[in-house]
Amino acid sequence: MKHYEYDWDLHPDRIILDKELNIDRLGWKAGDYFKVVNYNGQAMLIKVDPLVAFMRDGAAELAGKE
Repeated sequence: MKHYEYDWDLHPDRIILDKELNIDRLGWKAGDYFKVVNYNGQAMLIKVDPLVAFMRDGAAELAGKE
């Protein structure tokens, strides 16, 4: 589905979505993880499975404590 006439603010450390974009119907919620991928020259944000995100955070935390 294509969305036109939305304004997104792009910054090096965040992307601010348009106020009219309803993310609830996409199933997104606070704490979701996305990764940036480049597929054939097309940049995409891919949602990371919550279990994978949990394991990645745990591994990063353990690495910082050693």
